[in-house]
Amino acid sequence: MATLSKRRSALLAGGSMISILLQLANAQAQQAQEPVQFQALGDIDVTATRTEQPVSQSASAITVIPSQEVERRGSTGLDDVLRGTPGLNIYSSGGVGTLSSVSLRGATSGQTLVLIDGIRINDPSTTNGGVDLSIFSAGNIDRIEVLRGPQSALYGSDAMGGVINIITKRGEGAPHGSVLVEGGSYGMVHSRVQETGAVDQWSWSFALDGLHINAPARYGYRINGPLSYGFGILPGPAPDVSEPTNKAGASAQISYRVDEDLAITGGLNGFSLGAPFDNPGATVPADVFGGFNRLLSTFGQGFVRVDDDAFGKTLHSRLTLFANDTRRDVWQTEYLCTLAFPGNCKNGFQGARYGAEYQGDLKLGAYGLLTFGAKSETETMTNTSQAEPGGPSLVTQSARQVTNSLYAQHQFTLLDRLDITWGGRMDAVGGLQVFETWRTTAAYRLEETGTKLRATAGTGAKAASLYQLYSVYGNPNLQPEQNFGYDFGLDQKLFGDRLTFSATYFNSDYKNLINYGYAPSCTASQTLLGGCYYNVGRARIQGLEFSAEAVLAPDAWRARLSYTNMDARNLITGGVIARRPHNMGAASLIYTGAPNLEVEGRVTFVGPNPDVSFNNYTYAQTPVVLPAYAKIDIYANYKLDHGVSVIGRLENLSDARYQEIANYGVPGRAVYGGLKYEW
Repeated sequence: MATLSKRRSALLAGGSMISILLQLANAQAQQAQEPVQFQALGDIDVTATRTEQPVSQSASAITVIPSQEVERRGSTGLDDVLRGTPGLNIYSSGGVGTLSSVSLRGATSGQTLVLIDGIRINDPSTTNGGVDLSIFSAGNIDRIEVLRGPQSALYGSDAMGGVINIITKRGEGAPHGSVLVEGGSYGMVHSRVQETGAVDQWSWSFALDGLHINAPARYGYRINGPLSYGFGILPGPAPDVSEPTNKAGASAQISYRVDEDLAITGGLNGFSLGAPFDNPGATVPADVFGGFNRLLSTFGQGFVRVDDDAFGKTLHSRLTLFANDTRRDVWQTEYLCTLAFPGNCKNGFQGARYGAEYQGDLKLGAYGLLTFGAKSETETMTNTSQAEPGGPSLVTQSARQVTNSLYAQHQFTLLDRLDITWGGRMDAVGGLQVFETWRTTAAYRLEETGTKLRATAGTGAKAASLYQLYSVYGNPNLQPEQNFGYDFGLDQKLFGDRLTFSATYFNSDYKNLINYGYAPSCTASQTLLGGCYYNVGRARIQGLEFSAEAVLAPDAWRARLSYTNMDARNLITGGVIARRPHNMGAASLIYTGAPNLEVEGRVTFVGPNPDVSFNNYTYAQTPVVLPAYAKIDIYANYKLDHGVSVIGRLENLSDARYQEIANYGVPGRAVYGGLKYEW
């Protein structure tokens, strides 16, 4: 009874705010879409509004990648799963095990928020707070939701270009699972075991994943042009050397339903990556591709989440306690650790995050749904250096920052056709800086013609990273980066849903961007070191996103297409922004006409890509344009008896030579095959 009394008091205390919202809603508002709790989600997104909502009713530009596609393309990680998504670009320095950055609508990796089960995984110890996707495996994933456009009004800092939410599986039904073993080119061996299920009040899901591959030298791989090393310029390609790359991943989620209204869920995720890399800045030739250059990365995350329905399921409350930790140890030849210990060095980077978040979803009857919440999050960064072999370990940087946030959003439907959301957020960073963001969306549905017209507008912001604030190049007075973006689009179904397509125009203006270089704000020591971080940058990114799916022959042939046309420009210099290709996309043809057989042919294409070639001998940077390319992959799955399937992949069928980052080549034609057993 005491708990119920407290709930009623809290509800009455917020009554004046709710009253204002009720007066703003039209009296003819119809019942809004209500979140469904503790049920299988199906074709539902939870990212666009932080509540469960059918994608068909969302006003946002969102792509949902289901678990079947994740498993088909995710043997080596998340890179190939995400490639081809409208508005999304991934660039890596040479394939599996190398640095892999993601960009949404031209934003930087630090301006693109990545979540696992709604918890941010951006690394606080990196220069701009971005995510290296190379460490993550693709087991136990229910779906991936890619939400494009500024989302800081709901998600806070980093969500300027959009949000990628990786959602793990919920256990349901009788226990069922699978075991996968495959191998092939480059000495690749991959295995994965997964299971989900539910018994009485308990439900669970888990996955274990392991990958081994012999990676070739990345810098200059399959590149015949000149290569710049620290000792000069030599012709390519790179020497024929290889080092093992090993990945491991584990994911688990367990839930206990106390009663009809209360459920407790816990989740754990852990990933590790051990891989070689190349050091073209070394002055001794043997040190460029030497085995000493290697890295070991680990990521761990845990959370406990309590979901509770109260007042006859009028108020749904969710409290989440979370923590994660990212560590990277990098061994590098000819790296100046300290003046006292020049030479080979081990650098350690650790970024940690912990906090708590409350979210409430209050049903307002005919006046829609009010979502509100508060969050407190602490980020820490610790960097160390150790001269190898046997030198002392020195802490070179250490910093800590707390962010407290409040947010609210109102969803309602007018005339049973027009779905509207509006909301805002306030973030207080480090107890000193406060920034506000907002977002509004509208979608008009014409079910009789299969048409949806939609539009969104909002602001984004990104607080300066701990490195930008507190490193030797840092500036503690940096202001948050900001942007304003809008989009409008059309979703259409034709011929009895046999053809569906979506088209979106987007535009975003960035200001107060953080640059590095010489500036009046630099201290004397920073000027001697080469510069500092300062606010000055401005950019404009605009373009068109298109996706389509067609049933060419029922139960036999399907086709998919995605395409992004983007213009990303630095408004200070007028030039295009590096690694933002003007054209990119993917096309697939899927055959299911033979019993138990599914075959997909997929072409991923990227147009000419602006980049910068770095001369490791003179330290000069030269603008270059990486050539356009098309990569062809084929996936096949044939089901035998007793739950056994034969799977196969043929990657880079045409043996295309291309680069995502200048001078770093990618693997050629490769063949993989294996068996999968399901129970």
